[in-house]
Amino acid sequence: MTMRSRLMHLLALLLAFGLVAAACSNDDDGGTVAGPDEEATAAPSGGDDGGSDPAPAEDDEPAPSDDDGDDGDSGSGVSAPIEEDEDVAPAVPTEEELAGGCEATVPGTKINYAVYSQNASMDPTASSGSLVGGTQLVNVWDIMMTFDPDAGVYNPHVAESMTPNDDFTEWTLVIPSGVTFGNGDTLVAQDVVDSMTRFLDGRGNGVNNTIEGSLRLIDFEATEVVDDNTVVFRLIQPWSTFPLVLGDEAGMIVNPRVINQLLEEEAANATDETSAERLVRNRMAVSPELINAASYGPYEVAEVEPNVRTVLRARDNYWGGPVCIEEIEFTFPGSSTANWESFQAGDFNAAFLRDPRVFADAREAGAVLNTEIQNGGGVFLINNGVIRPNEDGEMVPVDVIGADLRIRRAIHHAIDRQVINERGFEGDGIMTNALAHEGTLMWSPELQECADQEPAYDPDAAAAIVEEVKAETGWDGSLLMVFTDQDPSPAIGQAVEGMLERVGFDVTAEYGGITTVLIPRVIVQASFELAGWGLNNDGAVWVSSLNQNFHSQSRSNRIGLRNPDMDAALEQLYRADSLEDRRAALAGVQCVWKDILPTMITWVSEEGLALDPNIKGVQRSMTTLFLFGNAYMEN
Repeated sequence: MTMRSRLMHLLALLLAFGLVAAACSNDDDGGTVAGPDEEATAAPSGGDDGGSDPAPAEDDEPAPSDDDGDDGDSGSGVSAPIEEDEDVAPAVPTEEELAGGCEATVPGTKINYAVYSQNASMDPTASSGSLVGGTQLVNVWDIMMTFDPDAGVYNPHVAESMTPNDDFTEWTLVIPSGVTFGNGDTLVAQDVVDSMTRFLDGRGNGVNNTIEGSLRLIDFEATEVVDDNTVVFRLIQPWSTFPLVLGDEAGMIVNPRVINQLLEEEAANATDETSAERLVRNRMAVSPELINAASYGPYEVAEVEPNVRTVLRARDNYWGGPVCIEEIEFTFPGSSTANWESFQAGDFNAAFLRDPRVFADAREAGAVLNTEIQNGGGVFLINNGVIRPNEDGEMVPVDVIGADLRIRRAIHHAIDRQVINERGFEGDGIMTNALAHEGTLMWSPELQECADQEPAYDPDAAAAIVEEVKAETGWDGSLLMVFTDQDPSPAIGQAVEGMLERVGFDVTAEYGGITTVLIPRVIVQASFELAGWGLNNDGAVWVSSLNQNFHSQSRSNRIGLRNPDMDAALEQLYRADSLEDRRAALAGVQCVWKDILPTMITWVSEEGLALDPNIKGVQRSMTTLFLFGNAYMEN
């Protein structure tokens, strides 16, 4: 069955049986696969205008609003609830679109795609998140599962099915026969397991992706490869949304035979400072020949310049059928504003947008939009003491002032969200103090009640705390702040710097590229005390995103948080198997959050594509990955 016919069959099932995910059990709005007899619930299709993010979002951001975001009862600058937006295109192509297609690749067809950020590597394990090259990667490597954010269901893509046992501690993946990598090797079930375990190599070996924090919940020793088409994953605890792992970078399967050959070649070149695993990732970042041999997605890499541009060309023998559009070129004009202006000028026919000001202009212009809302789209990460090796190789927390809860409280008191909104978004952003903003799927009154108990804007209280810590510890007030230089981040960063300086912090601010400055500072070196960031908490990845970033046992914990109460609250998210239970569990996380203040939540984001009306069949999956294997040009 070709990709196109499989999708048409899936759409027929969805229409006939409501929101039942084909061969994937049921799932409700937050992406949790339900038990065999439980009905799924439809998710809202989108929101208003969006915010933007001063940093890359995780696997792992802001939404637009017409209100001026009054301060609300808490004094925390929280905006009004998000309302459903009927102008956003559906995530899954319609049956009519799927019927368009093509008999073969159409010569001369090309998508010029303006990205949010260029990618530093084409190796999925070295990617830091979907916004930083995720769409480039998924169209080369393909993906086992997808997520329909409109319906709230996981769907098999490369996979044939993925089903749980009764308590969600065991998941059976079935893959099809006949899928071949670019070098001719046949995809088998063992390849899935071997490719996933590469994410466990660790940062020292070049792994930058946060999915490692979720893979630790798989008992790989007990996981069983039944035959060439079947894997039974056994987990160390119940996890009702486990399919999301194979809908993220871990579901982009890299041919392990190619990797093993490269490891043998690089063994002689490895040193104490640079492992063979890192050397292999360095080669995979820049070599189209290696990438194409190890992948089976709809496109091959024609050209790649890390952090500059990527050019993909249609794969001749794609397992899913003919790839209609011949070429996709990904380049970065410089910001969401530049993306939109270049799109309007006709330089691009697909442009990624992530700024509420830009979305307002795009809607006024009647642009075709394919977008979604991301909670946690704008946060200020506070380094709580990331564990790093010292001079003697011992793993110890870095010495940062953010390890002191009083300083984290002072930062919350010092920063006025409405100043951020005005400086960064001209008042169009949706500002929030909560993990889920009112009007989004996972919000509840109980969650908001705890969010409103966090410190409100109070510069006098902030100044008193800073003075107290200085007097008690001898700290001089210094704080290293890192932001991207992409608009509107500099304006936001300067506003934050001014508010912190006003209460007694001595701020050193650094601005630079996402992949050249921000990611190295935060992910690789842990050399920051406050950083502009985004978490990308949509319906598909709520559980994994929060656990990967804030659980004490996660090696992708960006801030070094170690708190048993937070660990316990996060683990309840894994076990929750209904929307009601997940909302209650997230409220529990928020109620711990208000006491320990690990990071400052500031706004939610809208993000996605403006598309030329002639481009049809684009599929949006989790964390705004866009799949072009089924896309075509109408004229």
